[in-house]
Amino acid sequence: MKGVDNLDKKKELKWYDSGYAIIYLIIITILAAIICSQSFAVGGEGDLFVFTSVINHNSSYLFVLIYFIAVLTSKGKKYFNYLNIFLIFIYLISAITSLLTLIQSFSLISVFSFAQTIILLIYLVHTMLRDTRIWDEFHLSKSPFNEIKNDNYYYAIVVVVVFGLIVNLISTVVISGLFVSVLDAIYILLFARYIYLYREFLDVNKLDSNNEGNFDEIKKDIKKALDKNNTKKGDDK
Repeated sequence: MKGVDNLDKKKELKWYDSGYAIIYLIIITILAAIICSQSFAVGGEGDLFVFTSVINHNSSYLFVLIYFIAVLTSKGKKYFNYLNIFLIFIYLISAITSLLTLIQSFSLISVFSFAQTIILLIYLVHTMLRDTRIWDEFHLSKSPFNEIKNDNYYYAIVVVVVFGLIVNLISTVVISGLFVSVLDAIYILLFARYIYLYREFLDVNKLDSNNEGNFDEIKKDIKKALDKNNTKKGDDK
């Protein structure tokens, strides 16, 4: 966790710029969310769907909790990049789950949840893998998503989380559900800040910051494909 370590060495560091402060707050928030959601399940009427949702919700939280506890240990710092791959895998599963939920029950909540998970996944991949061999092996430096600045990623997540929370608060009728929604939003904001701080460290130290890909190239390829398709249709006529 060298990025967080180095960021914490700055003088007069504010809490939201301290990697360790963010990690401890994330752990506390996750534990509070698990306890709150468990009480929500126990206090309910035994609805199987609600119980299953709580189990799935807490399972993903438990894996993330393991990650953040691990990065505080000496072994976790040594194998930090491996832990990041584990974290990305968790969010890949979450993204697939969010997509299936969106398809099965389309709603504003599922839309915001899916958007939030996808942005986080892209943010994670294009940040946490930059200092690894995977970055070079999969030529991720050519990804156009590297064009998006750190601040833009972070504020995009903030906007999606805030609007998603508003929709959740409007639709929630149970007090326990309200607390869980607020804790979920706080966790995502803290988690996004954690990624932000590590990316800030990478940018400052210029680690794999060269970006060979851009969205203009994709636009050109799409335009060429459309022009070729239109020409083909004209010849058929």
